[in-house]
Amino acid sequence: MTVQIVNFVLYSHDGRQRKLPLELGRVNIITGSSKSGKSALSEIVNYCFGSGKCEIPAGPIRRKVSWYGIHLRIGEGEAFIARKCPKGGAQSSEECYVQVAARVEIPAASDLRQTTNVAGLLALLNGWCGIDANLHEPPAGQTRPPLSATARHALLFCLQPQDVIGQKTILFNGTTNSWVHQALKDTLPYFLGAVDDDHIRRRAELRRLNEQLRSLERQIREMHSLRGEGISKASSLLAQARDVGLSGRVADTWEGAVAALQEVAKTPLVAVDSSVADDVEGTESARLARERQELLSQQQRIREEIESIQSVETEERAYSVESNEQRARLSAIGIFEHSDASHSCPLCLQRVPEASHAPTAEEVSSDLARVSRQLDTVTRVAPQVENAVAELKQRLQTVRDRLVKNRVEEDAVRASDEKLRAMQDSSTRRALVLGKVILYVESLPDFPDTSELESKAASIRTRCEELESQLSDESVRERLDSILARLALRMSRWAKELDLEHADASLRLDAKNLTVVADTDEGPVPMSQMGSAENWVGYHLIAHLALHEWFTKKSRPVPRFLFLDQPSQVYFPPEQDRDGRLSSGRLEDRTAVIRMFMLVLEVVRELAPQMQVIITEHADIIEPWYQSSVQERWRDGVKLVPTDWPVAD
Repeated sequence: MTVQIVNFVLYSHDGRQRKLPLELGRVNIITGSSKSGKSALSEIVNYCFGSGKCEIPAGPIRRKVSWYGIHLRIGEGEAFIARKCPKGGAQSSEECYVQVAARVEIPAASDLRQTTNVAGLLALLNGWCGIDANLHEPPAGQTRPPLSATARHALLFCLQPQDVIGQKTILFNGTTNSWVHQALKDTLPYFLGAVDDDHIRRRAELRRLNEQLRSLERQIREMHSLRGEGISKASSLLAQARDVGLSGRVADTWEGAVAALQEVAKTPLVAVDSSVADDVEGTESARLARERQELLSQQQRIREEIESIQSVETEERAYSVESNEQRARLSAIGIFEHSDASHSCPLCLQRVPEASHAPTAEEVSSDLARVSRQLDTVTRVAPQVENAVAELKQRLQTVRDRLVKNRVEEDAVRASDEKLRAMQDSSTRRALVLGKVILYVESLPDFPDTSELESKAASIRTRCEELESQLSDESVRERLDSILARLALRMSRWAKELDLEHADASLRLDAKNLTVVADTDEGPVPMSQMGSAENWVGYHLIAHLALHEWFTKKSRPVPRFLFLDQPSQVYFPPEQDRDGRLSSGRLEDRTAVIRMFMLVLEVVRELAPQMQVIITEHADIIEPWYQSSVQERWRDGVKLVPTDWPVAD
């Protein structure tokens, strides 16, 4: 939402008003002599925008004013804010008056009263600026708390007081305070749009989905845990049922064991009593013993295979080391690559008797090629050996798991047999096991299928990964770097128009250090290392114009006004030219000032009516384009606060 200033309104202690009207979407110049109140205007805006401390200069502007007010255009409507001047030694006042309407009537002094406090005022300002819910979360390991961007942060882009615009060490108002400096760094991506308005929505969605995912995973773990405990119990009962002849099924899963036990539970008691199973006692124990013996044999065979393969691997490794050494020795033949094939010594060039049987260079080269091929073969085989060992170890673990299950079933059968041996009647033994099975089956909890939960968890996990990618610091940095590169193009162009130092270098806004940097052939040059106040003012100007052009074109939540307090001060100090006509200065200085003002007018014209610039100046250039922008002249006794206003009691 567009926020621009329609009027400044000051109230005296006896009910009078001092209005300073401004034009929307244009450059507004207030020119005047020193000590007329020009620099107080930006501090009045700061105070009416909810500052924690009143920085309006002490003196008549504090002693003769009871309320400070600003009349705003907010989108298609208007608002009027007034804040009471602090009394006594107070730093500020909580008494705020706010009026909102399609068209606001400036209230009389008698109508001013507290309608809200500073917190309420800030909430309204956030809405008028268009600041949505947002939150900057510091990187992991940082101790500072999360921070939401507010209208107070947005205002830092809008005010360039006299003691800031000519500074080489700071680019933004208030950033000499380390907390403000860090807050602006944290919120800059939001205001530029690198963190878009959906960022907080996506972050909230990620937080909600993570909670759902944790809940689903907890449910799945609990179900798996219950099933895990149930497998041992179900397998034990099924083994007992097989031992007394009630079932012949073997199950490896909990579901299979339960299904088998449910079939056993359907066995009529009469059938149990009438069944003839005199030979079943001990058959399950025998089956388990045979199974265990077979598993032990498998375990031994797999171990032997692993040892055999690992032995081969050790031999190959030793061979590889030895062959590498041999290849290194043979590689020396490379230095004789172009020697002739005769039996001449390659070092002293004397003939070597053929009877010496010394190998020729060709023979040595042949040996080198052979060794290299063998080494390549070993290198290719090594991963296959490792894969084979890994597969065998997996098979070995499976056998071990089956041995554990076999031991559990043997123990269950043994314990059952010890009790049942005391019973002479085999029917009674089967009936006892059947009763235990029926009791277990009837007491089974209702385990829902976890596949649906696992599918839902997988879907949520995928969405969380997408959101984390969109919200990652790297993603934000990429978007921020892209925006800063766009700003750099405008800054470089305008620096050339103003004929600033390092204008031919690549300029950029350093978001980490909140300054302007020129990337030269000799390395980066920050604004603090650039010479002359003319350059500092120029770089302040082009940086803030580039930012506001971006804010305006991208509809970012920053007020659409920019205060520039006496940008010509470095060229024409007020004490050197009392009428502001620039008549006493050098021609090149006057030319530089005109270039500066012409740039501001050009940018505002391009953005009209979405951008307003308010310039308080000592200079009063006698040019039609300048004079048409002058709203008031404060000279010859005319000031912001009329001299005849009474001082507070």
